[in-house]
Amino acid sequence: MKTSVAVMRSLAAIAIVAFTIWTSADAHLGAEKVSPCCVFVSRSRVVEPLKSFRLQERNPPCVKAVIFETERGHFCIDPRQPWVRKKIEEFIRQQKMTVSPTSVSPRLTFSAPQSSTESN
Repeated sequence: MKTSVAVMRSLAAIAIVAFTIWTSADAHLGAEKVSPCCVFVSRSRVVEPLKSFRLQERNPPCVKAVIFETERGHFCIDPRQPWVRKKIEEFIRQQKMTVSPTSVSPRLTFSAPQSSTESN
């Protein structure tokens, strides 16, 4: 019984170490994935199409970043990289071209109330 407890503890420790190594190795391969906020940014170019993007302001521990969402996930990118602005402009241009009539809200028009002028 004591042997199986020791084996289970050893396996748990090995699993924790393996998970730590795996996640730290994954973090160093290209752009950082977002986990509540970006605490690091990558300078790696995002080449796949964007689903969306958002700007994150500096609010420690979060850093100033552009967060690109792609099919693979969210990526924290250094907003000072020259290619970032071009990528955002390209995304906005594509969004304008692919807007469907159902996604556009109807234009509302308002009339000023008519004042009645009655002479007595």
